[in-house]
Amino acid sequence: MRYSRHLLVDEFTQHHQQKLADASVVVVGAGGLGSALLMYLAAAGVGHLGIIDFDVVSESNLNRQVLYNHDDIDLPKADRATARIRKLNPTCRLSVFNLKISNDNATDILRNYDVVADATDNFATRYALDDACRKLHKPFVYGTAEQWTGQVSVFHYGKAGGYRDLYPDMPTATQQPPGVMGPMPGVVGTRQALEVIKIVTGLGEPLAGKLWMMDTLNNMDCLINI
Repeated sequence: MRYSRHLLVDEFTQHHQQKLADASVVVVGAGGLGSALLMYLAAAGVGHLGIIDFDVVSESNLNRQVLYNHDDIDLPKADRATARIRKLNPTCRLSVFNLKISNDNATDILRNYDVVADATDNFATRYALDDACRKLHKPFVYGTAEQWTGQVSVFHYGKAGGYRDLYPDMPTATQQPPGVMGPMPGVVGTRQALEVIKIVTGLGEPLAGKLWMMDTLNNMDCLINI
């Protein structure tokens, strides 16, 4: 009954739902993007979710990080996200990592998952994820949201290259974090969740070798080959 609406979708069968149940997906970052990713992947029936985040909830997070509420302020995001996901779908197995991903630990952690979803907000972590996924041949579902805009792509899947191929040089970090309209991470994270589902089930055409870019303020979006 929980997944009955999935089974009314054209081409989606119990076989595809079972593939979701058998899948393991790690979401790196439990912030704005991670909120949408984790909730929709758990709700869709992904059997094993990894949650990686080393930060705590702050009041400024609450405009977009809908996993949390005011009572969660100053508590670890990974722990609070886990509690919320358990209530959403108790059948989902959860692995929690309250740590920061780096070049030193990324390979060992990511090797245990079928798909890696990038919900980070800093370049150093993203490059570390990309390098590890390249080494492990793991699909890497990338997303970013800033201001009114967002990007989504799938790296290291089929013949697709990686994030480092698209952006060879790591940008210089800025002192002030970029602004973002609250719903934007939800838009991007939801699209990332759909890409994960397509990869796991084998349905449709993932954004491998393509970059989806959107400007919601001006109602423009484009899909470019990369």
